[in-house]
Amino acid sequence: MGKNWSNCTQKIHFMTAAVYRDTVRGVLTRQYGRIRNGAKLLAGRIDTSPRTVRNWLDGVSAPRGEELMKLMIECDELRDEIFRLVDEGRQCPNE
Repeated sequence: MGKNWSNCTQKIHFMTAAVYRDTVRGVLTRQYGRIRNGAKLLAGRIDTSPRTVRNWLDGVSAPRGEELMKLMIECDELRDEIFRLVDEGRQCPNE
């Protein structure tokens, strides 16, 4: 069982904090980064501060659980990317 876990761990290396942060940053930048007041617009839609959204766009931080859920409701592309990461994590050889 330990050997299978090791293989699985190698396969799911993608789910690091940096990959998560960069995925969110990339999607949000494509969707809102070029819009004038994009951070303010998105912040209003998901009930958070523009500074928080700016931090996501700048890659300083990434959304927490509730914020991520609101973002996924607002942004189909982000939802699809997060689900893609989850699906990749399910592809362990011991299943």
